[in-house]
Amino acid sequence: DLPELLSKVAVEFDGPAHFTKSSPNKGSKEPPRALGHTVLKYKLLKKQGWTVVRIPYYEFDRIPFWASMERQRYLQRKLKTHAHIRFSGIDVSEYKAPVPNKVSRFD
Repeated sequence: DLPELLSKVAVEFDGPAHFTKSSPNKGSKEPPRALGHTVLKYKLLKKQGWTVVRIPYYEFDRIPFWASMERQRYLQRKLKTHAHIRFSGIDVSEYKAPVPNKVSRFD
């Protein structure tokens, strides 16, 4: 039963260097695309049996730095979106989505 409990999880906080530059269209709602070296890294990790949880800067930075509980809830939500990661049935948090049009320091 013990091998079933062990799993390999990689949590990657991707900064701006992992993505294409913002498009000239400031009104564009499309997120930046991941660069080739980042995509390759994830493919290699997945091939080796890792579950990769990606945290892109353009999502994480929209949560104010002083809102540590919101950041914790965001990370919990991201981790729960992966089928291979199991948690206890107790959830004491309520995630609130970031404000859609809020400007981050990278906008």
